[in-house]
Amino acid sequence: MAGKAGRPKVGKRPAAGTKGGRVWDTADAITREKRRAATCREVRERYVAEGGNRRTANTQYSHWKADYDSRAGSRAPDAPGNVDPRPLRVPPDGRLLIPAEMRQAMQLGEGGHVVAHVEAGELRVMAQLVSIQQIQARMRKYRRPGVSEVDAFLAERRAMWGEE
Repeated sequence: MAGKAGRPKVGKRPAAGTKGGRVWDTADAITREKRRAATCREVRERYVAEGGNRRTANTQYSHWKADYDSRAGSRAPDAPGNVDPRPLRVPPDGRLLIPAEMRQAMQLGEGGHVVAHVEAGELRVMAQLVSIQQIQARMRKYRRPGVSEVDAFLAERRAMWGEE
């Protein structure tokens, strides 16, 4: 339902392809990348770098954030959770014990596997399953409806090898 001057009401996602919709898409993308809610500054900087208007970014971000916060309690049960920072001790042998609450938020089962890297001196550890889900989400934009990429790849290789 549209509000004043055809603008969406707070909590209603703007139509795809609109300027407002692009701000929401940007906020969603940053949120997936950072694994936390995007900040207004992050969204604004990326949107303006793409040629968008700063004020549009600010306004739409506030609507996106209100919607995001309202959905915080109703996130999918398989979505990674959040745990506030806390100090952990690293003994001389370098082993790190991840508290149960953090393992649960990471969706890390008993004996689960993790992917770790260091970025600007910060150790980032995520469950392998979550890492795969993030990669799949990023690659969805390349999917072509009705086309099996595996079949297309195999057909291309067979043709290249002279098997067809």
